[in-house]
Amino acid sequence: MGTADRRKREARQRRASILDAARKVFWQRGYDRATMPQIAEQAELAPGTLYLYFPSKDALYVELLAEGYELLRRRLQQQHSAASPRQAGARLIDAFFGFAREYPEYFDIIFFIRRREGSAVLELKVPPDQLERINALELACREAAGEVLQQVDRVRPEQRQGLLNAVWSMLAGVVFYFRNQDQIAEVAEAAKGLLLTAIFGPEQ
Repeated sequence: MGTADRRKREARQRRASILDAARKVFWQRGYDRATMPQIAEQAELAPGTLYLYFPSKDALYVELLAEGYELLRRRLQQQHSAASPRQAGARLIDAFFGFAREYPEYFDIIFFIRRREGSAVLELKVPPDQLERINALELACREAAGEVLQQVDRVRPEQRQGLLNAVWSMLAGVVFYFRNQDQIAEVAEAAKGLLLTAIFGPEQ
């Protein structure tokens, strides 16, 4: 391997370690209280080295949001091969809970930190194209779930967006209130049953 290739590989590895450190710091401290020196310390880097890769805390946070949304989008979009809309809905809910279980740091960054500290996060100082990327990924996640509602006759078109927002919030609330409790799997399954019945009617 040549010197240039080795440097590229080392840069990729260092960038990945920075993002891993940032996930931990944002998860533990929240967006507002996290600092670049804390992230540098977690990554075992000098602060100056950190700034070579990311110019600001905002840029790091946006990159993590993008990673999280992309993981969630892929999971949700993989569920549309189900035999029926109801089955697709069940798989989407399972995918949502699975994402929360397997990627708790990303889940917090997307659903809790961003909303708990909304005013600060809305003022992120990053290029407009980065914010557009985040908004597009969030929309793609919601559209992956919304496609199922388009196949449900009992849900009128004007009701879909409101229903989708309600479902999104309910699922996040289940994770927020029960994820550290032993009954989380039982509560998640009960919530799925309630939602499927509310949307699709009693199972035949």
